[in-house]
Amino acid sequence: MPATLELDASLERVRLGLEAKARRVSGRVGEELAAQISRPGKMLRARFCLLLGSALGVKEGLCETAARGMEFVHNASLLHDDCVDQARLRRGRATPNETFGVNVALLLGDLAFAQGLEEVMDLSPNAARNLVSAAREMAVGELQEEFLRGSAEVPVEAYLGIISRKTGALFEWAGATLSELSPLPHAAADPPRLGSAAGMLLQIVDDVHDYTLNDEVSGKERGADLRGRRLTLPAILALNDGRVRGDFLRLWNAGDVRATARFLEASGQLEAARGRGRQLLRSLRGWAAALPVAGRRADFLAFAEALERREF
Repeated sequence: MPATLELDASLERVRLGLEAKARRVSGRVGEELAAQISRPGKMLRARFCLLLGSALGVKEGLCETAARGMEFVHNASLLHDDCVDQARLRRGRATPNETFGVNVALLLGDLAFAQGLEEVMDLSPNAARNLVSAAREMAVGELQEEFLRGSAEVPVEAYLGIISRKTGALFEWAGATLSELSPLPHAAADPPRLGSAAGMLLQIVDDVHDYTLNDEVSGKERGADLRGRRLTLPAILALNDGRVRGDFLRLWNAGDVRATARFLEASGQLEAARGRGRQLLRSLRGWAAALPVAGRRADFLAFAEALERREF
């Protein structure tokens, strides 16, 4: 079977598995609520998990279990994040906090995390323990970002540290888990750091998209970070550039998303953020080149390239 068809079949099994696990609690919380913990989005994390696992020679069923765990924990983080941000739109739908209220959405997030943890318990001796550690790092990253909300003094390195936790930690967990499950010789440090780089790349691309994609394409409100006084990489680069800092601050304080987006594009800050993403991609390529299943490296690298240039 061609690799693309194999991936599609695996992704479908992951999706069906998520739905099946959600149905287990639907009798107690209702189908509509249960669906919120399993509904997939772009499934980029599942794709990452399946492709990396394949390039490491991990059994397909184990890769799919890890992918389901990843998706459940990601959904948990989104359910909580949307409460913090008071977001009204996610994946083109009204958010659970908008539809059912904040209390229900928070509890759904807890349920999604518990389901993710249960999913990976039998993968390896360390999988569940490390997933708890990853969730802690994700929460620390989110708290650090919250502390900096509204600040105009954020070093680029501080931002990179935050996204390595809030977005990179779950990818890093997948890399470490799949590395442990691999029966083939490889440098054990490579898959986790490859995962961290992929997660950070994903976040940087999302930061750019907050200014460039409309609601229909992104599935969420454009400029949500700007309106929430949450600094992302293009804005941080502008604030750390003495030539444009003053002009950017005036726009940021005004909260005009379209004008700010035009300014960041014209001043080169959006392109500078894209450049940071390309730097991560170069590092990722180097680690991926050493993955042990030569026939699957190209598939994984194609995914990484698509992650950097995606427009969704």
